[in-house]
Formats: sequence, C-alpha cells, structure tokens
Amino acid sequence: MTLLPHSGVSLIFTGIICATLSQEPNLVHIVQGTIAAAAIINEFIAVLVAKKGFELAGEMNA
Repeated sequence: MTLLPHSGVSLIFTGIICATLSQEPNLVHIVQGTIAAAAIINEFIAVLVAKKGFELAGEMNA
C-alpha cells in the first residue's frame, strides 16, 4: 500500500510531460505507454523485493 503514492506521482509527472509534448502526438503515446508500463511492473516487483527484504531483516515470520 505504501508504494501506491509513488506510482501516482510518476503518473502525474507523465501528464505534465505529455502536456509539454502535446505538439508531438507520437511521442506522447510512447511516453504514456512506457511510464504506465514501468509503474505497473514496479508495483509487482517492488512488493516482492520489499517482502524478501523484511524476511531477511527478521521483521517477518515467514
């Protein structure tokens, strides 16, 4: 749950970048797709890595 604001910030910055690049629609689609995909992938990988880190630190009983 703590990672959700992180991806929200990246998506807000995506909107700002796309507004700046609005004269180049092809670039806008590339940027939107790339950052959205990266945010989704990050949400899955970061959760697993954080869980493993907590297990290695002895903070969880796994």
